Amino acid sequence: MQTKNISKYKISTMKFFIIVLGIALYSIGLKWFAYPANILPGGFTGLSVLLQKVVHNSTGILLPITFYNISFNIVPAIFSYKFVGKRFTIISFIILFLFNFIADNIPSVTLNNDPLISAIFGGILCGFATSLWFRCGTSGGGTDFIAMTLSSKYHIQVFGYILAFNILLIIVQGILFGWDDAFYSIIYQYCSTQAITLTYRHYEARTIFIITTKPDEVSKALIENTGHSTTKFDGIGCFTNAPKSMLYTVVTQPEVRYITQITKKHDPDAFINIMKSNEVQGNFKYLSVDKDELDMNI
Repeated sequence: MQTKNISKYKISTMKFFIIVLGIALYSIGLKWFAYPANILPGGFTGLSVLLQKVVHNSTGILLPITFYNISFNIVPAIFSYKFVGKRFTIISFIILFLFNFIADNIPSVTLNNDPLISAIFGGILCGFATSLWFRCGTSGGGTDFIAMTLSSKYHIQVFGYILAFNILLIIVQGILFGWDDAFYSIIYQYCSTQAITLTYRHYEARTIFIITTKPDEVSKALIENTGHSTTKFDGIGCFTNAPKSMLYTVVTQPEVRYITQITKKHDPDAFINIMKSNEVQGNFKYLSVDKDELDMNI
C-alpha cells in the first residue's frame, strides 16, 4: 500500500515524531504511574521489574531494568528478525533501549497517591504508546516481538495470550510481595491490553462493496496499487435505471482509506460500502507489518 498524497519524507518525519511520542508516553506511564504504585508492567518489562526486585532483595545488587529487559529480548528478537523483518526488529530494539533508559533515569514524579488511578492511567498510556509504535510498523520489543511474529506468520491477534502471561507474572508478584499491589497490576494490564486492542487493528479485515459505472478502471487500479483483486457483479441502478457494476473485495483495515481514494479518483460518483469481516479464509493478501507506509487510519 502506498500513500500517494503524502511524500515519503513527510511520512518518515511523521513516523519519527509518533515514535518519539510513544517513547515519551510509555516512559511516563512506567516512571510516573506504574513504578511509584508498585504496579507490575506488562511483558518482559514486568518480568524485568520482578526479577530486579527478587535479585535486589536476595543479594542487595540493584541492576538497572534495562539490563534485564535487553537480555530477555535477544531470543524473541531473533524470531522477529526472521519472520517479521529486519527494519521492524532493529527499530524496535532501539525503542526498547530508549524507553528503558529514560524510565531508569528520569526523575520520579508523584502525580497522585491513589494506586487505582495510577493503574488506569498508566495502563492506558503504555497501551496507547504501544499502538503508536505498531502503527509506524515497529514496536517496543519484548512480548511485542512475539505478538507481531505470530501475527505475521499466522495472521492472528495474540494480545489475549499476552494478557494471560502478564497475569501469571502478577500471581508471582502477589505470592512474593503481597496481593494488594498485584490486584492493581491486573487493572493496569487490562487497561493496557484494551488500549492496544481498541487502537491497533492492523490485521482486521474489511469487506468493501463498490457500486460503479467504471468497474474495469477501478478494478485495474486496485490490483496495480494494492495487490487486491475484485469480483464483479453486473446490475441495474433502480433509481437511475442505468447499468452499474458492483465490485466486491476484502482488504486489511489500514488499507481502507487508500482504497477509497483510488476508487474516487477513477469514479468520483462511486458508492462505497465498508463492512467488518470477522474471518477470512482462502487466498488473501495481508498487509506486511514491516512496511514503509504509515497507517493513516488513526
